[in-house]
Amino acid sequence: MSLIRIAWGDLRRVSKDRRAVLWALVMPLVLAFVFGNLFHYGPSPGTWIPVLDFDRSDLSQLFIQQMEGDGYWIDVKESQDEHHLKDDWPWGVVIPAGFGESVLKGQRLKITVVNGRASPEGILDVQSRVAHAIVRFTKGLALADVSGRAWNDERKKALQQSFSRPPLLSVERKGHRSLRPPPQGFDLSLPGFLVMLVVLVIIAGGGAILIQDRLQGQFARLVAAPMSTFEIYAGKILARILLGLVQAFLLLLGGSVLFRMQLGDAPLFLLPLILCLAVFAGCLSMLCGVFCQTERQVIHVAIFVAVVLAALGGCWWPIEIVPKFFQRVATFTPSYWGVHGLQRVMYFNKSHEVLTLECPILLAFAAAVLLVTVPFLKRCQDKPGSG
Repeated sequence: MSLIRIAWGDLRRVSKDRRAVLWALVMPLVLAFVFGNLFHYGPSPGTWIPVLDFDRSDLSQLFIQQMEGDGYWIDVKESQDEHHLKDDWPWGVVIPAGFGESVLKGQRLKITVVNGRASPEGILDVQSRVAHAIVRFTKGLALADVSGRAWNDERKKALQQSFSRPPLLSVERKGHRSLRPPPQGFDLSLPGFLVMLVVLVIIAGGGAILIQDRLQGQFARLVAAPMSTFEIYAGKILARILLGLVQAFLLLLGGSVLFRMQLGDAPLFLLPLILCLAVFAGCLSMLCGVFCQTERQVIHVAIFVAVVLAALGGCWWPIEIVPKFFQRVATFTPSYWGVHGLQRVMYFNKSHEVLTLECPILLAFAAAVLLVTVPFLKRCQDKPGSG
């Protein structure tokens, strides 16, 4: 068919442009790798909790041990470090003198949590950890029956044994194939960069080819050839769609092989998503090629459009971290639905669901752009700057 020959001819022209190949195939992997390392969240170093122990008794040390746990770094300080509490440390825990004696007598006492320059979330985390330690310590005292008795090695051993008893209630955690850790690193950055770069490369490359056709009079010759106008425009858009598919396929393949990126349980459903995204970008490239007069203008417009859509649609950062207003604005951009669909398939193991939500929305954006473009397609038959 004529439209296939037109599409194949445009793809061959793109393949001969080294800059286009660099941006379409090499730069996506490089950028995704760089930003993937920036967004790689390693294990948390833990919440640092400095503790001033003014009692220095066996019981105060046992209490401090109950504060220890995964994600917490308990740092016992000397009494001379007290001046750091409000000026240097974000928070601190103070165990008063006479702590052990008060415990043995069954008297009430206070464990002070000093708030220096901490965030509300941080101080709440420390307070929760201290409360957890108080509950465990009180439970151990009750089981060992320490209060009101003389403190000796036997009582100390009994208290330590009470702390080591397994809890009566426990939580059993079971895995499931649909439950995966949140994406990070390359997994987090690639969907956004795939959407942004597919849009950028198709608009820039496709629009530039359309400008060349107008400058060289090739588009006018195609119109004069024995083929329908539909075949000409469909062939041009098909070339851009195929370019986006090849670019996305190589990016996903490279990510899966080189960076062990997860593709979900139904990776084949990535294909219709990328196809619909490429259709939108192909229609948008035709619009840019119609209204721009030079290749430089096309490139500038492509960069501007790709950057704006990427910023608003959540290609650079998780959309959940932006204000609510911009979260609502994002739903009116095709980039948001492209990233949303890719993430649902790759990370949340969705499959046919994207065919009823993201794909129709992307095609609706493509149809809207095409409706704007069609009345001006006759301009493609003229050279830039003419009539």
